[in-house]
Amino acid sequence: MRVLFVTHAYHPSKGGVQWLAQSLAERFVAHAGDDVTVFTTVAQRCELFIDPHQPRLPAGAEMLNGVCVRRFAVFNRLTWWRLNAARVAYKLRLPGQDWLRGLYFGPLVPGLRRAIARQPADVIVAASFPMIHMYDALAAGQHSRRPVALIGTVHPTDHWSYDLPRMYRAIGRAQAYVALSSYEAEFLRPRCPGARIHVIGGGVDAATLDAPQAGRDFRRRQGWGDDDVVIGMIGRMTAYKRLDLMLEAMPVIWRQLPKARLLLAGAGNDTPEVAALQRCIRSLPHPDRVTWITDFAEEDKPAIFSAADMVVHLSDRESFGIVIVESWAAGKPVVASRAGASPSVIADGENGLLVSYGDVADLAQAVVRLGSSAELRSALGQAGQAKARRQYDWGIVAPRFRELLVELVQAGSK
Repeated sequence: MRVLFVTHAYHPSKGGVQWLAQSLAERFVAHAGDDVTVFTTVAQRCELFIDPHQPRLPAGAEMLNGVCVRRFAVFNRLTWWRLNAARVAYKLRLPGQDWLRGLYFGPLVPGLRRAIARQPADVIVAASFPMIHMYDALAAGQHSRRPVALIGTVHPTDHWSYDLPRMYRAIGRAQAYVALSSYEAEFLRPRCPGARIHVIGGGVDAATLDAPQAGRDFRRRQGWGDDDVVIGMIGRMTAYKRLDLMLEAMPVIWRQLPKARLLLAGAGNDTPEVAALQRCIRSLPHPDRVTWITDFAEEDKPAIFSAADMVVHLSDRESFGIVIVESWAAGKPVVASRAGASPSVIADGENGLLVSYGDVADLAQAVVRLGSSAELRSALGQAGQAKARRQYDWGIVAPRFRELLVELVQAGSK
């Protein structure tokens, strides 16, 4: 089967969608013998779509682990005009305001739609909204009469980015839409009449992430003791991840768990948000008990997850929340907000603890509860690990994606 993935960014760019596309593409090649091509941009970070000063990768084609990756240059000028035109139209609810927001989000890739239409492929897979390459992929697929599957990774609470009538119409026209959680699917179904929505969760390398010895070695390198309780927040350092809530809760946690340590690990270390968080850390009672690791390599991920005693995930915007499953795969319990996709993934009290979104006291209480009981941490972590292996391992998830694509190709050939 010839598969064309269309994404806004791809490895070595970091992000959940980039990892999803790379994992599927490489597994289709390695395990099914598919001919896989990826069309993407030169972006290392999405900020390139609006900021020409951001670093970029070389344009052109290269082979990465059996996948042909072709990177396209982007147009990223007139940002001020694009942003303010979108803001005014959005505020006034003018016709075409969702189209103007798309022009701001980007990526603006000259020639992409024509290249997709000309690329030999049996099926086209595009990820993720609200990026406008999704519309290019759908239009090119319709023009060349090939099936298109969209993986939207829609964040329902982010109205500016995702409340887009144009997006809802596109989902309804695609041959398939893959939602990463029942939460995302339930949000989209009433807004996309007739859409063919399939729920397939994200995937993890469950065996690789279960690395207790690597975790112990990591703790030792950090100078942490065996009785230190390490609270991990692992993910992109951005405002909606709500690291601010965790930092606000730490003084309360330290009063009851004096040996608690906070581990912050993730991509992004040069934004105004990060600078504000670092100032907040310096103002804490025990800033020396906070460890900050940015832009770690993928191969370091098992050690980082395995070093934590629990992982906290507070975002309300995720369509899935892959960090939850990664934590489970490492055998770690999760504390998450009762918001966004988390309640559709976590069974409260069974494989994690859910807390009220934005409630610092509730968060601190849950962390102290877990930190005070090794038995509870073990029980929740083992239950989560069993679910990760049973439902979210790539050996299960990738074949489910591929079976859907095979069905689309077969239906299109009739």
